Amino acid sequence: MDLIHPTSKADVVDAIRQANATKHRMLVVGGRRHLDKGNPAAVDAELWTTQLDRRVAYEPAEMIAVVEAGMRVGELERILAEGGQEWPSDAPADATVGGVIASGASSPRRLRFGALRDTVLEAEIVTGDGWLVRSGARTVKNVTGYDLHKLVAGSLGTLGVIVQVALKVRPFPHARRTLRFEGDLGLARWLVDAVHGSTSVLATPGAVELRLEGWPDEVDEQTTIARRVAAATAEEDMPFPSERPWEAMPIVVEAAVPPSRLDAAAVGDAWGALAGVGLAWVGLGAPNGELGELRDRVRAAGGIAPVVRGPGGLGDAPVAAPQVQRRLKEAFDPNGVLAPGRGWRNAEA
Repeated sequence: MDLIHPTSKADVVDAIRQANATKHRMLVVGGRRHLDKGNPAAVDAELWTTQLDRRVAYEPAEMIAVVEAGMRVGELERILAEGGQEWPSDAPADATVGGVIASGASSPRRLRFGALRDTVLEAEIVTGDGWLVRSGARTVKNVTGYDLHKLVAGSLGTLGVIVQVALKVRPFPHARRTLRFEGDLGLARWLVDAVHGSTSVLATPGAVELRLEGWPDEVDEQTTIARRVAAATAEEDMPFPSERPWEAMPIVVEAAVPPSRLDAAAVGDAWGALAGVGLAWVGLGAPNGELGELRDRVRAAGGIAPVVRGPGGLGDAPVAAPQVQRRLKEAFDPNGVLAPGRGWRNAEA
Protein backbone atom coordinates (compact mmCIF):
# COMPACT_ATOMS: atom_id res chain seq x y z
CA MET A 1 0.00 0.00 0.00
CA ASP A 2 1.26 3.47 -0.88
CA LEU A 3 1.73 6.00 1.93
CA ILE A 4 1.35 9.64 0.90
CA HIS A 5 2.63 12.40 3.19
CA PRO A 6 1.65 15.82 1.78
CA THR A 7 3.29 18.89 3.29
CA SER A 8 0.98 21.49 1.74
CA LYS A 9 -2.59 21.93 0.56
CA ALA A 10 -1.34 21.85 -3.01
CA ASP A 11 0.21 18.45 -2.34
CA VAL A 12 -3.18 17.15 -1.17
CA VAL A 13 -4.87 18.50 -4.29
CA ASP A 14 -2.24 16.84 -6.51
CA ALA A 15 -2.51 13.52 -4.67
CA ILE A 16 -6.27 13.34 -4.98
CA ARG A 17 -6.28 14.39 -8.64
CA GLN A 18 -3.68 11.70 -9.32
CA ALA A 19 -5.86 9.14 -7.53
CA ASN A 20 -8.79 10.12 -9.73
CA ALA A 21 -6.66 9.76 -12.84
CA THR A 22 -5.39 6.31 -11.84
CA LYS A 23 -8.65 5.17 -10.22
CA HIS A 24 -6.88 4.50 -6.94
CA ARG A 25 -8.84 4.55 -3.69
CA MET A 26 -7.38 6.21 -0.62
CA LEU A 27 -7.97 6.43 3.10
CA VAL A 28 -7.37 9.74 4.88
CA VAL A 29 -5.25 9.18 8.01
CA GLY A 30 -4.45 11.53 10.88
CA GLY A 31 -3.38 10.25 14.29
CA ARG A 32 -4.93 6.81 13.69
CA ARG A 33 -7.08 7.33 16.79
CA HIS A 34 -10.43 7.03 15.00
CA LEU A 35 -9.76 4.62 12.14
CA ASP A 36 -11.93 1.87 13.62
CA LYS A 37 -15.01 4.09 13.32
CA GLY A 38 -16.50 3.28 9.96
CA ASN A 39 -16.89 0.15 7.88
CA PRO A 40 -13.79 -1.58 6.47
CA ALA A 41 -12.81 -0.08 3.13
CA ALA A 42 -10.44 -1.59 0.59
CA VAL A 43 -7.98 1.11 -0.47
CA ASP A 44 -4.79 1.40 -2.50
CA ALA A 45 -3.14 4.20 -0.53
CA GLU A 46 -3.22 6.11 2.75
CA LEU A 47 -3.03 9.88 2.67
CA TRP A 48 -1.52 11.10 5.94
CA THR A 49 -2.25 14.65 7.08
CA THR A 50 0.23 14.78 9.96
CA GLN A 51 2.71 17.03 8.15
CA LEU A 52 0.01 19.66 7.68
CA ASP A 53 0.55 20.83 11.25
CA ARG A 54 1.20 24.57 11.14
CA ARG A 55 -0.41 27.30 13.23
CA VAL A 56 -1.92 29.79 10.79
CA ALA A 57 -3.29 32.40 13.21
CA TYR A 58 -4.17 32.74 16.86
CA GLU A 59 -5.18 35.86 18.72
CA PRO A 60 -6.45 35.05 22.23
CA ALA A 61 -8.55 38.24 22.31
CA GLU A 62 -10.54 36.96 19.33
CA MET A 63 -10.92 33.44 20.82
CA ILE A 64 -10.32 31.95 17.39
CA ALA A 65 -7.48 29.63 16.43
CA VAL A 66 -6.66 28.79 12.80
CA VAL A 67 -4.54 25.68 12.34
CA GLU A 68 -3.79 23.09 9.72
CA ALA A 69 -5.77 19.91 10.21
CA GLY A 70 -2.80 17.63 10.85
CA MET A 71 -1.83 19.45 14.04
CA ARG A 72 -1.89 17.14 17.07
CA VAL A 73 -4.44 17.94 19.73
CA GLY A 74 -1.69 18.08 22.35
CA GLU A 75 0.15 20.78 20.39
CA LEU A 76 -3.06 22.77 19.98
CA GLU A 77 -3.65 22.49 23.73
CA ARG A 78 -0.14 23.82 24.38
CA ILE A 79 -0.66 26.81 22.09
CA LEU A 80 -4.05 27.67 23.54
CA ALA A 81 -2.83 27.28 27.13
CA GLU A 82 -0.42 30.17 26.53
CA GLY A 83 -3.51 32.32 25.99
CA GLY A 84 -5.42 30.79 28.92
CA GLN A 85 -7.83 29.02 26.57
CA GLU A 86 -8.88 25.56 25.38
CA TRP A 87 -10.65 23.69 22.60
CA PRO A 88 -13.00 21.43 24.60
CA SER A 89 -12.48 18.24 22.58
CA ASP A 90 -11.02 16.11 25.40
CA ALA A 91 -9.42 14.06 22.63
CA PRO A 92 -6.14 12.13 23.02
CA ALA A 93 -3.05 14.32 22.68
CA ASP A 94 -1.77 12.36 19.67
CA ALA A 95 -5.03 12.66 17.72
CA THR A 96 -5.10 15.26 14.95
CA VAL A 97 -7.51 18.18 14.92
CA GLY A 98 -8.87 17.19 11.52
CA GLY A 99 -9.27 13.56 12.59
CA VAL A 100 -11.28 14.54 15.65
CA ILE A 101 -13.62 16.63 13.51
CA ALA A 102 -13.93 14.15 10.65
CA SER A 103 -14.72 11.29 13.03
CA GLY A 104 -17.47 13.23 14.77
CA ALA A 105 -15.86 12.50 18.13
CA SER A 106 -17.78 13.56 21.24
CA SER A 107 -16.43 15.08 24.43
CA PRO A 108 -17.60 13.92 27.87
CA ARG A 109 -18.34 17.64 28.43
CA ARG A 110 -20.83 17.81 25.57
CA LEU A 111 -23.75 18.65 27.89
CA ARG A 112 -22.44 22.20 28.33
CA PHE A 113 -20.30 22.79 25.27
CA GLY A 114 -22.33 21.00 22.62
CA ALA A 115 -21.06 19.17 19.56
CA LEU A 116 -17.50 19.88 18.42
CA ARG A 117 -18.75 20.63 14.90
CA ASP A 118 -20.25 23.80 16.34
CA THR A 119 -16.77 25.06 17.21
CA VAL A 120 -15.70 24.87 13.55
CA LEU A 121 -16.15 28.36 12.12
CA GLU A 122 -14.34 27.80 8.84
CA ALA A 123 -12.74 24.89 7.03
CA GLU A 124 -10.67 24.39 3.92
CA ILE A 125 -11.40 21.05 2.31
CA VAL A 126 -10.02 19.19 -0.70
CA THR A 127 -12.96 17.37 -2.26
CA GLY A 128 -12.82 13.83 -3.59
CA ASP A 129 -12.39 15.15 -7.13
CA GLY A 130 -9.49 17.39 -6.17
CA TRP A 131 -10.91 20.87 -5.63
CA LEU A 132 -9.79 23.06 -2.72
CA VAL A 133 -12.85 24.78 -1.26
CA ARG A 134 -13.41 27.00 1.73
CA SER A 135 -16.58 27.17 3.81
CA GLY A 136 -17.55 29.44 6.70
CA ALA A 137 -15.74 32.52 7.97
CA ARG A 138 -13.46 33.49 10.84
CA THR A 139 -16.24 35.19 12.72
CA VAL A 140 -18.44 33.74 15.42
CA LYS A 141 -21.58 35.20 13.83
CA ASN A 142 -21.74 34.20 10.18
CA VAL A 143 -24.88 33.28 8.26
CA THR A 144 -23.73 33.40 4.64
CA GLY A 145 -23.29 30.42 2.34
CA TYR A 146 -23.69 26.69 2.91
CA ASP A 147 -22.28 25.07 6.05
CA LEU A 148 -19.96 22.69 4.23
CA HIS A 149 -17.56 22.92 7.16
CA LYS A 150 -20.28 21.36 9.34
CA LEU A 151 -21.07 18.75 6.69
CA VAL A 152 -17.59 17.19 6.79
CA ALA A 153 -17.78 16.82 10.58
CA GLY A 154 -18.46 13.12 11.11
CA SER A 155 -18.05 12.28 7.42
CA LEU A 156 -15.11 9.95 8.18
CA GLY A 157 -13.04 11.42 5.37
CA THR A 158 -15.41 10.11 2.70
CA LEU A 159 -16.37 13.51 1.22
CA GLY A 160 -13.09 15.40 1.36
CA VAL A 161 -9.82 15.96 3.16
CA ILE A 162 -9.93 18.63 5.84
CA VAL A 163 -6.69 20.61 5.48
CA GLN A 164 -7.29 23.70 7.64
CA VAL A 165 -9.82 24.85 10.22
CA ALA A 166 -10.72 27.96 12.20
CA LEU A 167 -11.90 26.97 15.67
CA LYS A 168 -13.90 28.84 18.24
CA VAL A 169 -12.05 28.35 21.53
CA ARG A 170 -12.98 29.24 25.11
CA PRO A 171 -11.23 30.55 28.23
CA PHE A 172 -10.14 28.13 30.91
CA PRO A 173 -12.72 28.06 33.72
CA HIS A 174 -11.67 29.84 36.92
CA ALA A 175 -12.93 26.96 39.03
CA ARG A 176 -13.41 23.24 38.42
CA ARG A 177 -15.01 20.64 40.63
CA THR A 178 -16.12 17.02 40.26
CA LEU A 179 -18.68 15.56 42.65
CA ARG A 180 -18.95 11.80 42.82
CA PHE A 181 -22.09 10.00 44.02
CA GLU A 182 -23.25 6.46 44.50
CA GLY A 183 -26.19 6.06 42.15
CA ASP A 184 -27.54 5.21 38.73
CA LEU A 185 -28.98 6.84 35.64
CA GLY A 186 -32.01 7.93 37.62
CA LEU A 187 -29.83 10.04 39.91
CA ALA A 188 -27.91 11.35 36.89
CA ARG A 189 -31.16 12.63 35.35
CA TRP A 190 -32.17 14.33 38.61
CA LEU A 191 -28.82 16.11 38.70
CA VAL A 192 -29.19 17.31 35.11
CA ASP A 193 -32.61 18.75 35.93
CA ALA A 194 -31.56 20.28 39.25
CA VAL A 195 -28.09 21.67 38.56
CA HIS A 196 -28.52 24.05 35.66
CA GLY A 197 -25.40 24.83 33.66
CA SER A 198 -23.48 21.76 34.75
CA THR A 199 -20.64 20.75 32.46
CA SER A 200 -21.36 17.02 32.48
CA VAL A 201 -23.28 14.33 34.31
CA LEU A 202 -21.71 10.96 33.64
CA ALA A 203 -23.22 7.74 34.95
CA THR A 204 -21.17 4.54 35.18
CA PRO A 205 -22.13 1.23 36.85
CA GLY A 206 -22.92 2.17 40.45
CA ALA A 207 -21.64 5.75 40.30
CA VAL A 208 -22.44 9.21 38.95
CA GLU A 209 -19.97 12.06 38.40
CA LEU A 210 -21.11 15.66 38.20
CA ARG A 211 -18.61 18.01 36.56
CA LEU A 212 -18.84 21.72 37.29
CA GLU A 213 -16.76 24.45 35.62
CA GLY A 214 -17.03 28.23 35.71
CA TRP A 215 -16.61 31.12 38.11
CA PRO A 216 -15.94 30.14 41.75
CA ASP A 217 -19.27 31.54 43.02
CA GLU A 218 -21.15 29.76 40.26
CA VAL A 219 -19.48 26.42 41.03
CA ASP A 220 -20.14 26.85 44.76
CA GLU A 221 -23.84 27.54 44.12
CA GLN A 222 -24.14 24.51 41.84
CA THR A 223 -22.42 22.37 44.47
CA THR A 224 -24.92 23.47 47.11
CA ILE A 225 -27.83 22.54 44.82
CA ALA A 226 -26.29 19.15 44.03
CA ARG A 227 -25.89 18.37 47.75
CA ARG A 228 -29.62 18.83 48.17
CA VAL A 229 -30.21 16.11 45.58
CA ALA A 230 -27.80 13.54 47.05
CA ALA A 231 -24.79 13.22 49.33
CA ALA A 232 -21.51 13.19 47.42
CA THR A 233 -18.86 10.64 48.31
CA ALA A 234 -16.09 12.89 46.95
CA GLU A 235 -15.70 16.54 45.96
CA GLU A 236 -12.48 17.77 44.37
CA ASP A 237 -10.85 18.94 41.16
CA MET A 238 -10.08 15.37 40.12
CA PRO A 239 -9.50 14.40 36.48
CA PHE A 240 -12.76 14.02 34.62
CA PRO A 241 -13.98 11.43 34.05
CA SER A 242 -12.14 9.84 36.97
CA GLU A 243 -12.93 6.38 35.59
CA ARG A 244 -13.53 5.14 32.05
CA PRO A 245 -14.37 1.44 32.46
CA TRP A 246 -15.23 1.04 28.78
CA GLU A 247 -11.65 1.87 27.72
CA ALA A 248 -10.34 -1.35 29.29
CA MET A 249 -12.37 -3.41 26.80
CA PRO A 250 -11.18 -4.46 23.32
CA ILE A 251 -14.34 -3.17 21.64
CA VAL A 252 -15.96 0.19 22.38
CA VAL A 253 -19.37 1.19 21.02
CA GLU A 254 -20.55 4.81 20.99
CA ALA A 255 -24.33 4.58 21.19
CA ALA A 256 -26.53 7.58 20.51
CA VAL A 257 -30.18 7.52 21.56
CA PRO A 258 -32.83 10.04 22.64
CA PRO A 259 -31.78 11.21 26.13
CA SER A 260 -34.92 9.72 27.70
CA ARG A 261 -33.98 6.27 26.31
CA LEU A 262 -30.41 6.16 27.57
CA ASP A 263 -31.08 3.04 29.66
CA ALA A 264 -31.17 1.05 26.42
CA ALA A 265 -27.42 1.58 25.99
CA ALA A 266 -26.35 1.21 29.62
CA VAL A 267 -25.74 -2.55 29.55
CA GLY A 268 -23.04 -4.74 31.04
CA ASP A 269 -20.46 -3.55 33.54
CA ALA A 270 -18.20 -1.35 31.39
CA TRP A 271 -20.15 1.66 30.22
CA GLY A 272 -20.45 5.40 30.68
CA ALA A 273 -23.61 7.34 29.83
CA LEU A 274 -23.97 11.12 29.44
CA ALA A 275 -27.26 12.10 31.02
CA GLY A 276 -29.06 14.91 29.23
CA VAL A 277 -27.14 14.14 26.03
CA GLY A 278 -28.18 10.63 25.04
CA LEU A 279 -24.69 9.33 24.41
CA ALA A 280 -23.08 6.24 25.93
CA TRP A 281 -19.78 4.45 25.52
CA VAL A 282 -20.12 0.70 26.03
CA GLY A 283 -17.20 -1.71 26.32
CA LEU A 284 -17.61 -5.22 24.94
CA GLY A 285 -15.38 -8.27 25.13
CA ALA A 286 -15.74 -9.69 21.62
CA PRO A 287 -17.60 -9.02 18.34
CA ASN A 288 -20.16 -11.74 18.99
CA GLY A 289 -23.80 -11.80 19.99
CA GLU A 290 -23.19 -9.06 22.57
CA LEU A 291 -22.76 -6.42 19.87
CA GLY A 292 -25.82 -7.57 17.96
CA GLU A 293 -27.97 -7.56 21.09
CA LEU A 294 -26.79 -4.07 22.03
CA ARG A 295 -27.55 -2.78 18.55
CA ASP A 296 -31.01 -4.32 18.64
CA ARG A 297 -31.73 -2.56 21.96
CA VAL A 298 -30.41 0.76 20.71
CA ARG A 299 -32.26 0.50 17.40
CA ALA A 300 -35.52 -0.18 19.27
CA ALA A 301 -34.86 2.98 21.28
CA GLY A 302 -34.48 5.00 18.08
CA GLY A 303 -30.69 5.20 18.06
CA ILE A 304 -27.49 3.94 16.48
CA ALA A 305 -24.53 2.01 17.91
CA PRO A 306 -21.37 2.28 15.79
CA VAL A 307 -18.13 0.72 17.01
CA VAL A 308 -15.44 3.34 17.62
CA ARG A 309 -12.67 0.95 18.66
CA GLY A 310 -12.18 -2.61 17.52
CA PRO A 311 -14.03 -4.63 14.85
CA GLY A 312 -17.72 -4.21 14.16
CA GLY A 313 -18.08 -1.18 11.89
CA LEU A 314 -21.09 1.10 11.86
CA GLY A 315 -23.79 -1.55 11.83
CA ASP A 316 -26.78 -1.66 9.53
CA ALA A 317 -29.23 0.62 11.36
CA PRO A 318 -31.24 2.86 9.02
CA VAL A 319 -29.86 6.38 8.76
CA ALA A 320 -31.68 9.60 8.04
CA ALA A 321 -32.14 10.73 4.42
CA PRO A 322 -29.99 8.07 2.70
CA GLN A 323 -30.75 9.50 -0.75
CA VAL A 324 -29.38 12.87 0.35
CA GLN A 325 -26.24 11.25 1.69
CA ARG A 326 -25.73 9.31 -1.55
CA ARG A 327 -26.12 12.50 -3.58
CA LEU A 328 -23.58 14.26 -1.36
CA LYS A 329 -21.10 11.44 -1.90
CA GLU A 330 -21.65 11.61 -5.65
CA ALA A 331 -21.22 15.40 -5.66
CA PHE A 332 -18.07 15.58 -3.52
CA ASP A 333 -16.43 12.31 -4.57
CA PRO A 334 -17.94 11.33 -7.93
CA ASN A 335 -15.30 8.69 -8.71
CA GLY A 336 -15.40 7.03 -5.30
CA VAL A 337 -11.77 7.80 -4.49
CA LEU A 338 -12.17 8.45 -0.76
CA ALA A 339 -12.64 5.19 1.16
CA PRO A 340 -15.72 3.91 -0.68
CA GLY A 341 -17.92 1.85 1.61
CA ARG A 342 -16.55 3.30 4.83
CA GLY A 343 -19.75 5.24 5.55
CA TRP A 344 -23.21 3.91 6.37
CA ARG A 345 -24.04 1.14 3.92
CA ASN A 346 -27.57 2.27 3.09
CA ALA A 347 -26.23 5.79 2.46
CA GLU A 348 -23.51 4.74 -0.01
CA ALA A 349 -25.25 1.91 -1.83
